[in-house]
Formats: sequence, structure tokens, C-alpha cells
Amino acid sequence: MRIDPAAVIGVGALALVLWWWRCKSDQRRARLPPELRSACLVYAERLFQSTEPVSISARVDRVYRNAASVLVLVELKTRETNRTYQSDVIELSAQRVALMAHTGDVVADYAYIVIERPDGLRTRCHQLRLMSHVDVISLAIRRGKLFAGKVEPRSTCSPGLCRKCAFVRPCDLPSR
Repeated sequence: MRIDPAAVIGVGALALVLWWWRCKSDQRRARLPPELRSACLVYAERLFQSTEPVSISARVDRVYRNAASVLVLVELKTRETNRTYQSDVIELSAQRVALMAHTGDVVADYAYIVIERPDGLRTRCHQLRLMSHVDVISLAIRRGKLFAGKVEPRSTCSPGLCRKCAFVRPCDLPSR
């Protein structure tokens, strides 16, 4: 029996790729909180939408099903600083509302942000408590009213946010 050298090389290359992929997968799982390291990845980079009482569309980074069969949101961020922001809570809360409406599944009232530095070092994981469904809907309704000019904007309690915002002109409104 003659063994084809090209087949041997092909099988070896395939084995090498599978080994590399497994190592990368293990590295990715190591970044997750212990609760999710053995969880099943259910959705990745997928768009979900709710329609009632307002339309909320959100693209999730990752969604895992934990040991209790509850879906847990994970957002991946690349940042110089190891910190989370209120905008992260709002983003993940909107994802939760859209995911629950779209699938009917139970989604945890907490989520995780996995932060990695741009140089690939020091990955950190933070658990965030999410906003309630009612609060997300109220925020979406207020946003709609702001864009329609039906309510007046309020200045933020953090002036640095206005200075960094590319979409809003500076305002002279007093903080409320």
C-alpha cells in the first residue's frame, strides 16, 4: 500500500489547524467568569429586536446559556482603562429587552463586560446589574421624544461627557 505524501501533509495541516483553534478557544474561555467557562455559547454577533411598546434593536456580542438554563449576555470591549460605564449598562439592558422579546427565553438581570487592552494584555471581566425592563422602555420613549423635539434635553451631571460627544452641540442648560 502506497501512502500519498500530499494526503499526509493535508491531514497534518488539518490537525495543526484544529489544535490551534482549540487552543484559541480555550484562551477565550479563560477570559470568561467561572460561571460561563463551561456554559454553552448560544448566540454570537446576532441582531435581535423587540417591537412592543417601542422598537428596540440590539446586536449582541455573545450570549451563553448557564447551568440553570438562563441566558447571560457578554459584551467584549477593547479599552485602555479597566472600567465600565453607565452606557455599558444601557447597551446591555437594551440587548436584554430585545433578546427576551425576540426569543421568549429567560435572560439574566446581570451581564458581563470583558475588557481587553488594545495591546492584548490584562483581560478583565466585570459583572453589571442591568436596568429593569420598565426603565429601558422609559429611556427609549424619552429618547424618541427628544429626537421629535417634544421634551427638552437636560445637561449631564458629568460635563466631560458633553465635551467628548460628537453628536451633540454644547448646551448652556443648567443641571437638573
